[in-house]
Amino acid sequence: MLRLQVDPCVRIQAGAYEAIISPSAGARLLKLTYSANNQHIDCVVPFEQITSIDAHQWPKAGAFVMLPFTNRLDPAAFEWQGRKITLHNGSNTGQGLHGFGHRRDWAVSETSDSHIALELAHVAASAEWPWTFNARLTYKLSALGLSVALSVCNTDATPMPVSLGWHPFIPFSNSETAENNLLRFTASHMHDIGLDGLGRALLSEDIAANQIFVFDGKTASITAFENFGGEVEVILGKNLCLKLVSQHAPHLLVHRPKELPFVCIEPVGSLPGSLKNYTKAQSDRELCLNPGEWRHLLCSLGLEAIV
Repeated sequence: MLRLQVDPCVRIQAGAYEAIISPSAGARLLKLTYSANNQHIDCVVPFEQITSIDAHQWPKAGAFVMLPFTNRLDPAAFEWQGRKITLHNGSNTGQGLHGFGHRRDWAVSETSDSHIALELAHVAASAEWPWTFNARLTYKLSALGLSVALSVCNTDATPMPVSLGWHPFIPFSNSETAENNLLRFTASHMHDIGLDGLGRALLSEDIAANQIFVFDGKTASITAFENFGGEVEVILGKNLCLKLVSQHAPHLLVHRPKELPFVCIEPVGSLPGSLKNYTKAQSDRELCLNPGEWRHLLCSLGLEAIV
């Protein structure tokens, strides 16, 4: 069983926000808190005081980046440009889950009081991914909250598929008696992919206008959304909302687990199952990264007053 060491951690701070990151545990965000005016708010579910985590059964807390692919790949095999790719990730299930960047030890390249920059170099000799790439990840705090910038460069000699994502665990009430949180965003199409996360979510051929989706905390589901509008509002009460904003993420996955007080709100570069189900044209558009090219994902998370 592969275990990831949590310590040493890096703490950054700006304004009323504080964040804790573990480079060795997949560059995970362990905590993001807001403390001001006698308020202490966890913007992500905080990690407990632990020294290590199971690389394949991690705590449902904090947030991590997904690369070089997003969501579930079952079994962990696919075809790419006429080549059969079989991945080994050490999981007992045989599934590929959220890539493997969240199971690697990232190198710290730069730090300050309010930011940390990390790097990951992957070699094609690894059984987890037969292409070389370099990844960069920056966490930065300001008075407005946290920004997360993820970039991947294909350093291989051939094109490779890449889908980037961010996977935060957001506190979200599921009480039947208390006032429930609300989740609100815009997208064009919704796909129910089942509580096992293995349902098919095919890209739609028709052009549809975006509509507003609103969810409460009562119903367990895993749903994918096309043409995500880029902003998610998590209504925490009458006067406060947590806003997640992303760029370069055309889709969104929302995982509302049964009887657990959190929701996963995941901006992603492709729909679940894209490595198996996309047509060549769709793969060329959303997945293919040529040698020397970069792909980027930008996300931010912070509190806003509702006026």
